[in-house]
Amino acid sequence: MLLNDLKFFVPELVLIIGLMLVFVTDLLVSGKKRCLLAGLTMAVVAAAGYALATVNCGMGTLTNVSLFSSMIVVDKFAIYFKAIFLITAFLGAIFSYLSQEVEDYSGGEYFGILLSMVLAMFVLVSSSNLLMIFLGMEFLSATSYILTAFRRQNKASSEAALKYVIYGASASGIMLFGLSYLYGLTGSLDLNVIGSEITNLLSSDYSVATRAIASIAFIGVLAGFAYKIASVPFHMWCPDVYQGAPTPITAILSVGPKAAGFAILIRFLLTAFPADFFSWQIVIGVMAAATMTLGNLVAISQSNIKRLLAYSSIAHAGYMLMALAAFSSEGISAIMFYLAIYLLMNLGAFIIVIAVRDVTGSEEIGAFAGLIDRAPFLAIMLTIFLFSLVGLPPLGGFIGKFYLFAAIMKKATFWYYILALIGVVNSAISLYYYARIMRAMFFEKSSQAFSETTQSKALGFTALVLAIPVLLLGIYWTLLQDIVLKSTILLK
Repeated sequence: MLLNDLKFFVPELVLIIGLMLVFVTDLLVSGKKRCLLAGLTMAVVAAAGYALATVNCGMGTLTNVSLFSSMIVVDKFAIYFKAIFLITAFLGAIFSYLSQEVEDYSGGEYFGILLSMVLAMFVLVSSSNLLMIFLGMEFLSATSYILTAFRRQNKASSEAALKYVIYGASASGIMLFGLSYLYGLTGSLDLNVIGSEITNLLSSDYSVATRAIASIAFIGVLAGFAYKIASVPFHMWCPDVYQGAPTPITAILSVGPKAAGFAILIRFLLTAFPADFFSWQIVIGVMAAATMTLGNLVAISQSNIKRLLAYSSIAHAGYMLMALAAFSSEGISAIMFYLAIYLLMNLGAFIIVIAVRDVTGSEEIGAFAGLIDRAPFLAIMLTIFLFSLVGLPPLGGFIGKFYLFAAIMKKATFWYYILALIGVVNSAISLYYYARIMRAMFFEKSSQAFSETTQSKALGFTALVLAIPVLLLGIYWTLLQDIVLKSTILLK
């Protein structure tokens, strides 16, 4: 039985062996080894990707496989998100190698912990047990704290990590409180059993106290997930962490853990909590409206581009929560589709931020002044990514937002129309603060020289690699949509 389970756990085993290999290589090899360690990290990620594809093909007609006494489930849904994590990690290793910001810190422990973060996300999205969910969340949080504080001599980085730990500990405590109530109510840690027990409670004459306990459990668990995706009111760590962390780590945090948070939130809600027991669509809808509104409005006043992108990330979490509130297979597939495009356009934007910061030493929007004259290729690339983040055609971000809004409009009720209207207004607001960056690049002048380095040119090429699918997905997106539909958890 164990050997049969391990057959589907190969990608995780590859990551475990790979991260240990990175640590050992760092100990055994002397001298400058940054290139070796970055290359080894990318090789491990590629090997895990091959193993993941093999597992996907080996599943055949199976929709899911339960491993280790139903603690872990392997299904198309988890495999889709694991592919997102691997792409993010591969690009993150490239960023870390090319960025001067982490040049003095990118030893074996840096890349080893980066692979540990990927492993944590793998475990989290496959968890079908409350204990595994909590352990996966804590594992992911711990690696995130360490990487945020990796510039040990940098006060901003240390401060950001401290705030991250404090907020994370608070959210974990609230989540654990909710999980304990949920276990006490149902007598099980398994999500499927919990869903069945909640359904049985629904069909019986349960008391008001039982409903209250279930509601408390739901709110407590939701707090932990909301913290991970940086949703209001658990978003407050996000701007400080994004600004204080090394920029390559900020780029990874903006995509990987957010996608993992959405994946496990979707699995938890659709498996454990029937919508008619607790109207969580309303709660999620209110959170979505508050999250996208706060993110976009506060982003307007930001002068630091990493803080601006942090609030932008909060707003995008709101857009995806809006689709989740639809409680439909269309809403789930829209979130999955959008996350793939969000990976491309958000990491692309951070590539340009890394390139400009390495040359100018500044993360302020003013550092982008006159970029069209000083580094026209970087300016054009950043413009493509920002327009896509706004959701303008004919870019991938437009198609992604179209699916998010289509999932809401299909519900055809007054509440969902209002939620969609809030989303449209917020998208219009976002154009203003993204346009501030473009105005600086195209219409403001700077006397500061911009001497492109080999690293900045390599980062520009990486940005081009990401910009091409962003452009193509605005014209032809059927292939990605087919993959998403085959990977979507369908509602019963």
